[in-house]
Amino acid sequence: MNDDQAYIAAFLQVFETQPELFEQVGAVAALPNLNQTLSAMADNSDEEVANAIGKWCEDYPKITKAIDLKNRKPEPKPRNKEGQEPRLTNLYPQLPEHLKKRIPNSQPPR
Repeated sequence: MNDDQAYIAAFLQVFETQPELFEQVGAVAALPNLNQTLSAMADNSDEEVANAIGKWCEDYPKITKAIDLKNRKPEPKPRNKEGQEPRLTNLYPQLPEHLKKRIPNSQPPR
């Protein structure tokens, strides 16, 4: 996995496991723009996609910090607790799918 793929994977992990962070920093309202941007970048390079995510995150330093922490130190994915909904993934199901295509050996959602 190259650096761009690792950054994409780190963003995806934060997106899927820390939806409350996106809510706390007011980023949920901007997710449709990111989703649209990533949808239009299907044929772009991983570097361009990682740069687009990084540019979007400039307005959300706490999200950037969480991505940097995930990107430096891989951790096992926490499992969803019984009855807990992955809220952002439900609202924007295409966003993770666009990103998972760029990560080698990415597992499809269960």
